[in-house]
Amino acid sequence: MEYEQIISRLAEIKDEMNKPDADLDKLTEETDTLLARRKELEDAAAEKELKRKNLMDQLNAGFKIPEVKTPVEDSDMIERKQFMDYIVTGKLPEDSVLKRADATNVAADMGVMIPHHVQQEIIKEIEKIHGRLYGKVKHTNLPGGVEYPIGSFGATFSRISESTISDRQKGGSITGSVIFKYNIGEIRLAKTLLQKVLSVPAFESELAKVIAEAYVKAMDDELLNGVPANSQMEGILTKTTVKTISLNENDMKDWKALQSKIFGKLPLGFRSKNYEFVMTAGTYECNIKTLADDNNRPVYSETFSPVDGTLNCRFKGREVTLVENDLLPDFDDAAAGKVFGMLWVPAEAYAINSNMGFTVTKYFDHEKNQEVTKALVINDGKVLRPDLIYLLKKVAVPSTPSQGG
Repeated sequence: MEYEQIISRLAEIKDEMNKPDADLDKLTEETDTLLARRKELEDAAAEKELKRKNLMDQLNAGFKIPEVKTPVEDSDMIERKQFMDYIVTGKLPEDSVLKRADATNVAADMGVMIPHHVQQEIIKEIEKIHGRLYGKVKHTNLPGGVEYPIGSFGATFSRISESTISDRQKGGSITGSVIFKYNIGEIRLAKTLLQKVLSVPAFESELAKVIAEAYVKAMDDELLNGVPANSQMEGILTKTTVKTISLNENDMKDWKALQSKIFGKLPLGFRSKNYEFVMTAGTYECNIKTLADDNNRPVYSETFSPVDGTLNCRFKGREVTLVENDLLPDFDDAAAGKVFGMLWVPAEAYAINSNMGFTVTKYFDHEKNQEVTKALVINDGKVLRPDLIYLLKKVAVPSTPSQGG
């Protein structure tokens, strides 16, 4: 409402308030609103007049009017915007803004490096994904192609005196070595997904979630089933030196048999470590939690988190990591000779080596007549300690010899 309209309406209210049927509460409320608005307009006019006076004083004094400059975006936001533009539209970024992936032993067609800010978003998303195998193993950032003694990944305790010092070259009694390779993995990105967000923060958040979920899922799969000959990480199930514990259907129904065949066979060195179980929800719910004593009472009780009420999966006091059936089969569905579970000390038994330096590249697939956008990362994974892994394998129930007549 303009200033003249306010003055006119206030005059009308003076007349209306004297009428017998006047709503004085409503007129009072309207008056307060009009007076407040009039004050705003008067203050604004006074401020404008003051600016006009100051400007005139500057001109009269010969001062130069300061030039109003358009704010310049910082280099970080420029990089992030050009990266988003490259992903969504395919527009090639300036060389000085987005860095290409040209590290040693890395192919030149790895595309452009994902900006540092987005890299951090991806890492944060990966760290949020709990209950997976990937998050439990050791993570390193070492140069590839170099032979590393396995003992160097751990440490030992020794006594020293004035005349002796501990040997820095020894890694304990663990022998052997590993060589991490430069394996390139790709994550294909859906074009429709990338084009549905407009702002830079929203785009980065969506991209980080997509890459993190796909990356962790693939790492879980390769960690168990990877084949190095196919440029994958070393899979635990393909490692021939890993020990196995064989269990049949009768064993899985008898808690005493499990006690004897699993826990009774574990070496003291293994038992002293923080080992865990890995199995499917089907195996845990249908085979472990249904174990009962001679009076049909459950052998293992359920425990729940006091914070959010979620079920704490534990077996004999040890944590149980549940995985999907595409990684391991349920015991009831597994064929004889198939692995359905695992005991391991993840942080010592397996290592994934990567600098988490994700890159993105685009190309046109002429055979499928479509543009492809994919994120690439270099990493490798190796079994460090086969002695800290036990595979649970299903076997057939031994046949009972027939009695002769």
